[in-house]
Amino acid sequence: MPEALHLRRRGSGPAVLWIHGYTMDSTTWQPLWDRLPGWTHIGIDLPGHGGSAPLPPGLPLTALAGQLAEVAKETGARSVVALSFGSMSAIQLAIQEPGLVDNLVLAAPTLAGTPNEDSARVRYQQLSMLYRMVGPGEQLADLWMQSPPDIFTGTQRHPALRASLREVVARHTWAELGNRAMDALTSHKHTAEDLRRITARTLVVLGDEDMPAFVRNAELLRATVPDCQLETLKETGHLPLLERPDASAELIAAHLA
Repeated sequence: MPEALHLRRRGSGPAVLWIHGYTMDSTTWQPLWDRLPGWTHIGIDLPGHGGSAPLPPGLPLTALAGQLAEVAKETGARSVVALSFGSMSAIQLAIQEPGLVDNLVLAAPTLAGTPNEDSARVRYQQLSMLYRMVGPGEQLADLWMQSPPDIFTGTQRHPALRASLREVVARHTWAELGNRAMDALTSHKHTAEDLRRITARTLVVLGDEDMPAFVRNAELLRATVPDCQLETLKETGHLPLLERPDASAELIAAHLA
């Protein structure tokens, strides 16, 4: 098991790997786990998040996917659920190790090397400047959760969820802003040829109010991955699994079954 990755386990039954979004951690999955009994849920804290070791500069996406593959092998997990930034590494895992992943759920999918929202790029630059001025803490969390970009906009309908996510984001170290450790991860590019190598039964979950870049990613996955279906949740933003846990759990349960 990669020592750099912190795992959080709940439940019993067949194992499922869960990979969170940027600045979050595996604690965000608990509402979904409560709605999905009969599985061993294994939440992975990505490098630089939660209880995992810092993200080292220069770590390529292929190496991160290799770490996830080790976890999958040692836990026997053959299903993966991933959200937003986390879906980028889940996709790479399914590309690199197609024999390891039977079922794949990608919410608000992120593809490496595809155009991001301009507002997200601008906000990341603002976060970097604020980090240099004040360091990590609540100011960065509040700036990150502002719109645009509309990453957290959908949580405004769910005040309790928004408050709990703010607590998680406020714990984030933001060290990657100081050492540019994200550069190697995001320099990778997923091609159509790569996506066609995915053999897992794939479910893409999209909020109908998500940002255009993620809608394009979802459509590309549906058109390219050999066994892929797309489900869209109404009145839902960029974090569909968290904003709509009841509807999401129903979709995930049906897909994993």
